[in-house]
Amino acid sequence: MAPRRLRFRPPGVKPWTRIGPLGPFRGRLGLQWVVAPVVLGLVLLLFAWLLLFRSSVPGGSFQPVGAADSFAEGSARMVGIPGVFVGRTGGRLFAVLQEDGCSLAFCGGRYLDCRGAAYGLNGEAKAGKGALSLLPLRLYRGTVYVDPDHPVDRSPAPPPATPASCG
Repeated sequence: MAPRRLRFRPPGVKPWTRIGPLGPFRGRLGLQWVVAPVVLGLVLLLFAWLLLFRSSVPGGSFQPVGAADSFAEGSARMVGIPGVFVGRTGGRLFAVLQEDGCSLAFCGGRYLDCRGAAYGLNGEAKAGKGALSLLPLRLYRGTVYVDPDHPVDRSPAPPPATPASCG
């Protein structure tokens, strides 16, 4: 003997009532009772997306340093934060921090420190060992923001045997 199939019907629905694709109450309450929850769900989903994924001005210790289009490809310049340079290479922006007690200059498409060590615009040493400390950088509505309080510390390049110069 085959086991009886268990059936569940919502309260108030007679056993002979046909349940359609939109539920048993569509005929009594109307189609608007089916459309309204779908619209409400979409509105709630839109507000949740806006709340979670919208971008905002970087807070904390981030400071604006200039418009993103003011940093030309292959060049760098000192910004309003002491010892901080922002440069663009390969379509990306990099913010570097000079080492304590050692000045940094940009010339000839590279950074040069006080010892004559040369660095690329991304902060990597041209000789292969060492790098300048990078700073977190954010872009918001065309403005570049830099966080000088949280550098990614890296070891500077050793002094070269023949120091590079800007000339």
